[in-house]
Amino acid sequence: MPHNLLIVDYSIGHVSSTHNVYAFYLTHVFKDHKALLGDDHWIWADSAYPLETWCIVPFKKPCNGTLSRVQKKFNCNLSTVHICIEHAFAALKGHFQSLHELRHPMQTEKHLKYTSYWIMCCMILHNMVI
Repeated sequence: MPHNLLIVDYSIGHVSSTHNVYAFYLTHVFKDHKALLGDDHWIWADSAYPLETWCIVPFKKPCNGTLSRVQKKFNCNLSTVHICIEHAFAALKGHFQSLHELRHPMQTEKHLKYTSYWIMCCMILHNMVI
């Protein structure tokens, strides 16, 4: 997600409480990161995501140790990026109040598709107004 709050990749339409990492595995970035990012670019992610050469995650505290000063500083900088991502979602929900508590029945595949398309349309329109 660039600094301008654009949403550049997403994965929607998962049933129940799908873990973020599983949804991440279904994104275009994960599946085709080489073509989308090239060799000189990477993405920032939180600690739940896998560490890859193109996916940078924070340092985890060792079981019986502490992080170095440099590692703590890195994690602090990474948390700043995470805050920007949260701002993008806040802007999305600010533009489309229906996303705050999207209440739509999820009893059939048709309901799931309808809701997924609703969310996708909101993200596309969000990118158009940002």
